[in-house]
This record gives sequence, structure tokens and C-alpha cells, in this order.
Amino acid sequence: MNKNNRILIIGAGEMAKAIAFDLCNIKPDFFVTAIDNQQNALDSLSDFIGSERLSVRLIDADDTAKIAQLMKNVGVAIGAAGYKYNRTLTELAIKSGTSWVDLGGNNDVVHEQFKLDDAARETGVTVIPDSGLAPGMVNVLAGYARNKLDSLNAIHFRVGGLPIHPKPPLFYGLLFSPDGLANEYSEPCRVIENGEQRELDPLTGWERLYFGDPYGTMEAFHTSGGSSTMIDSFGGKVNSLDYKTIRYPGHLHKIKLLLDLGLFSNNPIQVNNGGVVTPRYIMGKQLEQNGWVKEDVTLLYGWVDGVKDGQKVRIKYKLVDTHDPLTDLTSMARTTGFSSAILARMIADGRIKDRGVIRQELSVPSVQFIKELAARNINVEITEN
Repeated sequence: MNKNNRILIIGAGEMAKAIAFDLCNIKPDFFVTAIDNQQNALDSLSDFIGSERLSVRLIDADDTAKIAQLMKNVGVAIGAAGYKYNRTLTELAIKSGTSWVDLGGNNDVVHEQFKLDDAARETGVTVIPDSGLAPGMVNVLAGYARNKLDSLNAIHFRVGGLPIHPKPPLFYGLLFSPDGLANEYSEPCRVIENGEQRELDPLTGWERLYFGDPYGTMEAFHTSGGSSTMIDSFGGKVNSLDYKTIRYPGHLHKIKLLLDLGLFSNNPIQVNNGGVVTPRYIMGKQLEQNGWVKEDVTLLYGWVDGVKDGQKVRIKYKLVDTHDPLTDLTSMARTTGFSSAILARMIADGRIKDRGVIRQELSVPSVQFIKELAARNINVEITEN
């Protein structure tokens, strides 16, 4: 049995749908097994993919014994079940001789994963935390500029997944897990300012951003996780680096009130019936009731300043991607899931050669990655001046 044409997906949510769709349907080179602890999610995934190349298993992400058995038979495992599992499952993958890709999203978890670098190298596997859109795609785009220029001075990315038809009060709707969103809005934001690494408070650094018709003027502000490993990769090499999230005007003011009230806290509160609940859990449930978004748009704008042949150069990136009515995949699922699937393909077919816990901006062949996105109708506009 060839392990390299077999992939395990842990989780069967919206992002996993896009990952499985890519691996089973777009270029069906793989046999995929997906696990989840919800049978309805697995059934939905099976119905959506509609391919004999996909098999599903009702297994909890905490059931490491069963997952270890599955990992031994696949070349790459992909974590799409939430960042809280990623440290444990990364270690399990390494012990199983299986490469690992995950959607990441939490700086502390990624830091713990990098402690496994020596073990991954010794086993000869590749581990890529923080794959997806941002972090993920933006890291590879930064790597593109790194490969084009002789030196870098500044790296800036602005990214947002938004409803095409925003509704009050937040002018936002869920496109991924509420816990992941709460993490972005409440955890420290890593940046480089004046050549020094710093941590800033989330929901700061407000700015206007004009995106053209029909979106017009948007707002952007610091959120956690998007800069990912770029801070370490480019620390001491650039003067400034930051990541901000794009939202419709007015969102920041309202979401910051919720943060200041403590509604994104994980501190337990005892309720009248003797049970315990966290404000973040309640907030997540309220956000879910406010509605998941199907018709969405992904906006990305970034620029990297540097020097080429003694001349100052700015490389700019722009992406406007919308929900795909043919597949019924949201843009957030496409830009996140397809990016992860492309990385898994590149590990399996040898295009990513580095072993250990790697940084996408340093190790992923960026030109090939961008071409793979374009083949999926995700077209990043790149200009240089």
C-alpha cells in the first residue's frame, strides 16, 4: 500500500469539506479518510463529496489510540478539528511516521509544536502548523517576495472573510468556529515595529482601507494569529511587519465593547443550577444563533517593501474571492481548505522537501503554490513597482 496517496482529515466541518473536495474531486489523486465525533457532520461530508475515494469514521479527536492506527496507513494527516488538538496530534503523527498539516490559529499552540522539530526531523516527516488563509496563504505570499527581492524592509497583510450581505448589529456572520474568532479578537497580536518584536493588544491599530466597488471603504485592525511564524522568520531582517483583519465599518467599535465586558473570557462562571459556563461559550452560541454565512467574500490586500538590484521595490497583493455557487463552498472554506490541501499535496508528491516543523514563508515553493490557487480559480493579483 502506498501511504503517500492516502490522507487523513481530522474533523468534518466546513473547512474539512473544502479539503476533502480538493483531494477527492478537483484532482483525485488521493484516498481520504475523515473522522469526526458527530455522525451528522460525517454524513453531510459524505453527501457533499459523493466519491468512493472518501471514507468516514465516527471517532473523537481525543481518541488517540484509534487515530494512531489510522495515521500509520496515511502519508499526511490534516488537522481541521480546532487548534486545541494540534499539539497532541502533531506528536502522534510524528510517532506514526506521518506528516502533519493543520489550520492552526493559536500562537501558543504553534510555539509548542515547534518544540517537536527535532523529533520530526529524526522521523523524516514534515509538519506545517497554521496552514489555511491567514495564517497560511499570506505566509506563502510573503515567501514569494522573499524569493524575488534581495532584502526586505516591511511586510503588511490585511485579510477579511465577510458576508456579502451584512446585517446589524455586528455586520458580520460566522464563517469558521466561534472559538477561533474569539481567539483572534482576544489574544495578543505579534508584530515587528522599528525592528523590534512586540505584542500589541487586539482590536487596536484601526485604519481605513478602500477596496473599490462594490465594497468601498472598509476598516482594519490588529487581531491575533495572522502573522504566525513570519515574526520569527523575518525578525531582525525587516523594520516592520503586521497583520490586520478587514471588517465592514463600525464592527470594531461594537466587538470591542463585547471584549471589554469580558464576554470573550474563558474564566468559568457558576450559574444558578450549580453548573459552570464560560462567557466565551455563551458568546459563541449567540454568534451561532446570529447566523452562519453562506454567501461570502474574502478580501486580501498586502504589500512587501524591499530592495532589488539596488532599487526600492514594492510587491503588492490583492484578492477578491466570493462564494462558489457551483460547489456551494464558501470563499472562506475555499481559500482556507484548498490552501491546506495544496500543502498536503506538495508534501505527498515531494515538492515540499524540508523536514521537521517548517515555516511556510521559508519552505513552500511559492510560485507553484500560487499557480495551484489559480487552477482553483483563486486568483491573487500580484504587482511590482
